[in-house]
Amino acid sequence: MQILQVDDPGAFDIIDRHVHPRRLLGTMLSRATVPGDRAIRESLLSRLRRRHEGEEDVAFMEELGLCRGEVRVDVAVVNGSLHGYEIKSDRDSLRRLSNQVALYGRVLDRATLVVGERHADDASALVPAWWELMIVRVSSAGIALKRIRAGRTNPALDPRALVELLWLEDARALLAARDSLHGYGRRPRVAVWDRICELYDVDEIADEVRARLKARSASRSVQPPL
Repeated sequence: MQILQVDDPGAFDIIDRHVHPRRLLGTMLSRATVPGDRAIRESLLSRLRRRHEGEEDVAFMEELGLCRGEVRVDVAVVNGSLHGYEIKSDRDSLRRLSNQVALYGRVLDRATLVVGERHADDASALVPAWWELMIVRVSSAGIALKRIRAGRTNPALDPRALVELLWLEDARALLAARDSLHGYGRRPRVAVWDRICELYDVDEIADEVRARLKARSASRSVQPPL
């Protein structure tokens, strides 16, 4: 059997020359029409911007790092809540999803999994009941996103994981607001985060985190200052 290497690894890895040409062409076209992360993300962002059109106090963020960069949310919408969207196209694997779900659940107010049709059944069993599920469907008209399960508010935010979204200068400002900065001006950020969790409840921390994220988005600043 002769094997021909293909220039586009995203289409398929190898071709068996003994496969009938029509069958081979069908496989190539099928793989070529499966949308990847970028195409789905663009469709999702377009949908979200239309949904929130006219809102002034809203931010759209991509690749938002959580839990000190251990995971990154594909798309996040920040307004009165922090809503994360994780995309799993039919080209993707679900092997990282369980870990992502666990870490997202510590920080996000709401979460949505956007999946290709191939993953729909497996994915629904891997995410908690509070997650929304959307399925990606492709037609001649383009990509359509359909909700197949409604979501709810996360019942168990982790204040310590939330506070890690604050940059050090923002965290120190929260201590100063409670007259508690003394002794923490030169302390490492971990100590500052711990102290904030002693002084603020989870809802207060969530409010501050959302405000800081929106401010960063408005200034297009995504990395902490040196």
